[in-house]
Amino acid sequence: MLLALTVLVPVAAQQPAPAPVVQAPAAAPVPKPGVPAVQHPMAAIVPDAEYPIIGSPDWLAMGENQVWTNSRAADLVSRMDPYTNETVATVPVRNPCSGLIIAEGTLWAPSCAEKVVYRIDTTTNMVVAKVPVSPAHNEGGIAYGAGSVWLPSDPKGEVTRIDPATNGVAARITVAPGSFTAVFGYGRVWVSSTEKHLVSVIHPATNAVIAEIPVDTAPRFMAVGEGYVWTLNQGRGSVTKIDPHTMTAVATIEVGVPGGGGDIAAGEGAVWVTARDIPVSRIDVATERVTHQFVGPGGDAIRVLHGSVWLSNGRWSNVWRFQASKLLHTVPESWTVRAKRADLDGDGAADLLVEDLPVWFPGQPTTFRVRPLSSAAGTSFVLRTTLNGTSAEVPFVRDGDDYRAAFTGSEPRWIHYQACTATGRCAEELVVASPTTPLDVALGKTAFTPPAFAAPRPPVVGAFVWNILEPTILAPDYQALLDRTDRTGPPSITLAQDYGELKRHEWEFQHHTAFAYGILSADRQTELGCVYINPSTKAGYDATVRLWVTRQGAEAGLDPVLEKAVRAWVKARWPFTTVAFPGRDMPMTEWNALPARSAS
Repeated sequence: MLLALTVLVPVAAQQPAPAPVVQAPAAAPVPKPGVPAVQHPMAAIVPDAEYPIIGSPDWLAMGENQVWTNSRAADLVSRMDPYTNETVATVPVRNPCSGLIIAEGTLWAPSCAEKVVYRIDTTTNMVVAKVPVSPAHNEGGIAYGAGSVWLPSDPKGEVTRIDPATNGVAARITVAPGSFTAVFGYGRVWVSSTEKHLVSVIHPATNAVIAEIPVDTAPRFMAVGEGYVWTLNQGRGSVTKIDPHTMTAVATIEVGVPGGGGDIAAGEGAVWVTARDIPVSRIDVATERVTHQFVGPGGDAIRVLHGSVWLSNGRWSNVWRFQASKLLHTVPESWTVRAKRADLDGDGAADLLVEDLPVWFPGQPTTFRVRPLSSAAGTSFVLRTTLNGTSAEVPFVRDGDDYRAAFTGSEPRWIHYQACTATGRCAEELVVASPTTPLDVALGKTAFTPPAFAAPRPPVVGAFVWNILEPTILAPDYQALLDRTDRTGPPSITLAQDYGELKRHEWEFQHHTAFAYGILSADRQTELGCVYINPSTKAGYDATVRLWVTRQGAEAGLDPVLEKAVRAWVKARWPFTTVAFPGRDMPMTEWNALPARSAS
């Protein structure tokens, strides 16, 4: 999720503001080329759904069964259904601006004309209140968290905290001048100051600013997710990555989209940026690089909701939805983006790139690649593999700048592999896992879910956080495996093997062949259980659902609560007719004795 599954905080987006933005002095105007090396035409993206919207849609707000957008010139907000792909309601709001957010059963929509915040009941789609708080700027953002709504409300530097129970002002917090966008995540409120080039951090327990974080020039829009806070900086068109625990900027990523407007979102293992004429830029969280950029008309607001990217385009009067994984299928990223770097001679510099494979398929040739980076690597390499206790060596063959070796394994599980030079120097051992799902589903010959299916938002289970099983949570996931309530002997998996499993889980989620989640503590430091939704291996069932908890999860009473929530969620939101809960609805011995499903 989330899709990484992370806190979903709608932030604003959008059209260039009529008022000037104060920026730090620059020697010369910054060009707007984007990143040409990874650019492709927008026509390469085929949407799964297209929603016609009255007026010029801009900001987006996401909910479990609803997506909203606004049209300032038309004085409307529109509601879209993510399951039927239809626009189901329009609600009059005078000059809706400065973002949208869904919270406490209502849509919160600031109005620049009336200087209030509309509250629209998401059950009836009717206006139920107008909160007398004015947005600080038409191009900003509104947030929800800690039981309150947070809105920058004065360009001189103020955030108003609104109590949803009373629609009254709970606090007014002084922040840096020129602060227009707020987001909530990791237990804090994050507010960007376009004028002062920093992010203020508000602690909701005290309503005090506890940190001011310098970032790149003119930050405006922000996103929370994938373990970090992100700012889109309009001065140079860059993105700043903020560690929410240390409250420091840890990276600045060049995206090449300076200027007014734009938007940013986080999810599905990536950060997504939109800007006029470069509507989609994808940044890989792990490598901090722009991997894909699509050029053409469009670019107003962008959001990620459980597997799908949503993109509004005011000039075309529509909103698009497309699977995040389709970008990787349409324009595959280079294998070198996620490759491991090996220092073979110990001088501190990388000598060899080794492909870090996400998954392999039994019975199918698996290609491994390496690329020498220095003369220390040489020109002769061998692939050493171990699968289920059997070892093999395969020579690499040169293919342009790369060297390739093909290995075919017949039995599933983990391939441990190393790339070694002719002199016997080897890169670190890596692990890649095979799918645990039926092979015909893993290879895409049989569909597990409908083509346009978007994984629904997980249920709320106390203060726990759902996160897609992926390598970014390796440490808490491996500890959870050690702490499982049903583990009786020594661990049957190593840390390296779990890394291979998490790569495989992430790949399956992106390709919709299986869906796996970790249940984390509120601070994301501890995993207390897992939920797996897989295609069935037994006849008569569409899918299987398995879940388990750790000893800490059991002590917290998580198991029965999680099971109840997952059963209701799968029944209501997933496209399956017959679902089995092996080990819960029937003993595993009985399940294992059932006849196998036939491959399509």
